[in-house]
Amino acid sequence: MNKIQLFIVDDHKIVRDGLKALLIGRPQINVCGEASSIGEASEKLKSLKPDILFVDLKLPDGNGSEFLLEYLGDNPDVKSALLTAEPNYVDLKRAESAGVRSFLTKDIDRDEYYLAIDKMIAGKRHISSAFANILMNESVSLTPREIEVLQGFAAGLTYKEIGGKLDISPRTVETHKINLLEKFKVKSIVEMVRLAIREGHIEA
Repeated sequence: MNKIQLFIVDDHKIVRDGLKALLIGRPQINVCGEASSIGEASEKLKSLKPDILFVDLKLPDGNGSEFLLEYLGDNPDVKSALLTAEPNYVDLKRAESAGVRSFLTKDIDRDEYYLAIDKMIAGKRHISSAFANILMNESVSLTPREIEVLQGFAAGLTYKEIGGKLDISPRTVETHKINLLEKFKVKSIVEMVRLAIREGHIEA
């Protein structure tokens, strides 16, 4: 019986080593390769044909979901899982459109790791609870202007500074803030910015 070939892409060696160590109890699975960046993965995967691909969301040279969009376009039979410590709606939906079937957070235990692999081998999807909660709640819908205002608050700018940068009045900035607080269902700018970053509307 041929072994299942698994390839891991994560910029932290401790994560890669941890995932490999968990597979000691699964001799039918072989880690055929690993990489710490998209560039390294792209080069190694030219000569490797894994059955399963585990890819970190945030890599030094790009976004894991964008890498998978390109890779799975050329290799649609490869089963893939997005791995992250900070799940968010935007990246989840982008990865789904790329063909990713499983979404795992880095705090999963051995049993869930095994379950995810078994389901992927069987052609089924597996979603960690944090991702499932995001899917259930879905994402706040924001206008381009609201995203710009959010970015201003995230940068620590005042109402006047945000208004000057966007060529709108401080009163208009205040109106956007009130609407954003209502959309995110929070009471403070700090909570709003934190949630916006978590859901992928803006970057930290």
